[in-house]
Amino acid sequence: MPPVPLSFGSTVWTFSWIPPYEDGIRRVAAAGCQSFELSIWNREAIDSYYTKQRIQDLKSLARDEGLTLSNIFCNLNFSSKPGDKSSRADLDGFRKGVETAAELGSPLITTSTPYPFGREITPILRRPISQLSTADVEPQWNWTAEYNQCVDSLAKACEFAADARLKVAIEPHPYRWVNSAQSMARLLERTGSPNLGFNFDPSHLFPSGDMPHFTVLMLGDRIFNTHLSDNDGQTNAHWRPGRGKIDWVAILSALEAIGYKGPLTLELEDVPGASHWTHTDPATRQLEVELKKSIQFLRDQYSELHAA
Repeated sequence: MPPVPLSFGSTVWTFSWIPPYEDGIRRVAAAGCQSFELSIWNREAIDSYYTKQRIQDLKSLARDEGLTLSNIFCNLNFSSKPGDKSSRADLDGFRKGVETAAELGSPLITTSTPYPFGREITPILRRPISQLSTADVEPQWNWTAEYNQCVDSLAKACEFAADARLKVAIEPHPYRWVNSAQSMARLLERTGSPNLGFNFDPSHLFPSGDMPHFTVLMLGDRIFNTHLSDNDGQTNAHWRPGRGKIDWVAILSALEAIGYKGPLTLELEDVPGASHWTHTDPATRQLEVELKKSIQFLRDQYSELHAA
């Protein structure tokens, strides 16, 4: 049986970290992708950018460029105040994100789980150059209540999404409640939400101690989406596939084994030319070069997988 043709996508925020995203969408199409992902970083983006007219314009642009919207990233944010025993979720903000995703025609909305107690933790990217990497702990914190709050809030978020006929994918991230296959499996068991799944991101799993292709096989049909990039396992850097230590033949084999039919979405945040949260300038033309090289590399790896 011949191999199934691969379908590639890209995140738009790597072309332009902040709105507007129209030029980024055009550049994703020009790089040879079939799908794209949008982001809702905050409530302000919904109110000022994703207006009714803008949503219609974005949908028309996607059609004109021959692209499919595969996913919207919108965090379910948690916060806490000094003295609190556990954090609180901004469910109203996430509901607005779900409504926007549904109007845009996305089948999926992706979020990360929070850092415990909504506190910021030094990014893992700083670990190799940081003398000390740690996080505070306050004596009144109730860890059981905090995890229960995370579970209950995500279950409610899944209900919002189900009402809009959307699936919810959790993107793992170092130090957050979901950072591995095992922590995702626990969340699935606790929520019991049938529309909850996983956004497979090997660059986040690898430095957290997971073997990424094992994760695919463990979670199976709960793999709803992918964010593909590479690194050396020391940080969650997002390099071009083939530039790090991740086994891409094994990953493609595992995705094929579980019957994954979604796009292979490239998230090249730390390649030359990319737009980034540290500077937010629009991407240079080097990003298209990196994206095209990534697509060709993965096609070659897939050919190697099926060479026998």
